[in-house]
Amino acid sequence: MHWRAVCLLIVCLSQPAFAAIELKVDDRPLYELGALILGGIGIFLIGIHFAAEHLQHMAGGRFESWVGRLTANPAGLVVLGGALGFITQSGKAVAFILADLVKARLIESRRAALVIFWGNVGCSLIALASMVSLKVLALTVLGITALGLTFHVPKRLVHTYGALFGLAMIMFGLYLVKDGAAGIASAGWVPDFIEALRGTYLLSFCAGLLLTLLIQSNLAVSMIAIALASSGLLSLAETGAVIIGAQAGTGALTLIFSLHAKGRARQVVGYQIAFDLLATLFIGLLFIMEVGLGLPLLMNLIESVTSSVATQTVALAISYQVIAALLAVVMREPVYQQVERFYPPLRSESLSEPEYLSDSLNSTPELSLLMVDKEQRRLIKRLPLYLEYARPDSDKAMLVKPADYHAAFIDLSAKINQLLTEVSRRNLNPALAEVVISLTKTQEQLISLEQHVNQIAALVLGFKGDANALRLGRNVLESVDFLVLTAIDTLESQDADDLETLASMTADRSQLMMNLRAAYFEAESQMTTNDRTFVLDMTLLVENVVKALSRYGEALAVRHQSMMKNL
Repeated sequence: MHWRAVCLLIVCLSQPAFAAIELKVDDRPLYELGALILGGIGIFLIGIHFAAEHLQHMAGGRFESWVGRLTANPAGLVVLGGALGFITQSGKAVAFILADLVKARLIESRRAALVIFWGNVGCSLIALASMVSLKVLALTVLGITALGLTFHVPKRLVHTYGALFGLAMIMFGLYLVKDGAAGIASAGWVPDFIEALRGTYLLSFCAGLLLTLLIQSNLAVSMIAIALASSGLLSLAETGAVIIGAQAGTGALTLIFSLHAKGRARQVVGYQIAFDLLATLFIGLLFIMEVGLGLPLLMNLIESVTSSVATQTVALAISYQVIAALLAVVMREPVYQQVERFYPPLRSESLSEPEYLSDSLNSTPELSLLMVDKEQRRLIKRLPLYLEYARPDSDKAMLVKPADYHAAFIDLSAKINQLLTEVSRRNLNPALAEVVISLTKTQEQLISLEQHVNQIAALVLGFKGDANALRLGRNVLESVDFLVLTAIDTLESQDADDLETLASMTADRSQLMMNLRAAYFEAESQMTTNDRTFVLDMTLLVENVVKALSRYGEALAVRHQSMMKNL
């Protein structure tokens, strides 16, 4: 209902005949007309941000829940892209939203690229606001929605009021820009000056580029250009040059803002950069062919359909984005390849790809649990590699950093927990229920064990203190490595004797560690605070590893018995 209200406001009240302001003699001083343009731009920009914020609240988390359904077919990709573009009113924002969805594995990066392409088309649809009868409508909507925002009546419509208030600000800002521009365009020497500047398309392009870098919104720059064209300050061709410059500017901005992104998330932002590059080059070439060579192409077609300058400029802005989106879709394969070459996935992202879970998504509970067991085995076998990297004689150039393994473990652990939760919701027999409980407990101990092993490797790698303290830390590392390897052997054999051995090795060692610390601190009385902290942390971590392995061994024994009963 909320969305229909917003869309109905824009579509049903669109009246191209009222959009352009007639040029007439204006006796207002030039500074007042300039203030109208400047103030109108300010209100317009605030309106864009205000409307986008409330539109996003109206959408809430629905888009995330619809992603899987909508991206299953090409039409869904177009709808999702258009909706995200219209809501955020920024192709750059769409790219960063999708980057987060890709990181969360809600959508694959190449499919996200298609959403981005059509998201830019969705952004351009706000240009229809410039075709609405502005002054009376904008003031009316501002008054009504301001009352709704103030008194929250009814409360559930607050974000709808906010979205409409923002759209009304956009319209009123455009009205002020048009009013001021129309007065300037009709003032004495100005028409002659404007006429002398006709055809300076490079200047128009540069203006669009620089304003976009300053305002950080190509949509805002394009809308302002449309308003100026409606008032006679810009021709259709000059407006087109401004829009092309704005497209180039948003590509540069996206590149700058993407520097913090990494891996597949940066790939997604790279697709927006590729879109802006393609749009700038192709539409720029189209512009040169039409304006420079005199070939009757897009602008000629638009001018033959309508004589309204406002309608022409809006149609041109939207057409540019549609053409660019179609071009990007046609050229998607080389775009994918080039973006993936420039922005390869992180090492941790490659490591976080599940080897078995993907085959168990639609499997029986028995097979799903078997796949979880295999994935857990794969994860615990990585733990000695954390410690190998921390050894002083290891070839670190040939090994993976523990931090990369740790980041991958977090992702894979989340997938394992999600699958266990899904299986637990099914109608399970008692034996399978016991397996689920056992695997869940095993996963809890595996998470704890991995965290402690990663901390041990990080401490040894980062310690810069006393040589004796470092030697103790490396001895602890080797002891932990031996315990983990024993647990892996036990996991592989599932032998009762091996399980007993693991239980014996992982008996409570708290008192032993306490005595070791006391003796060491007494012998090394001259140790610095940093060295003492290192020794304390390492011995505490050994205790935690032993406890985690002890519980892990217990969970293994219970799981083995449960699986034997079920099989």
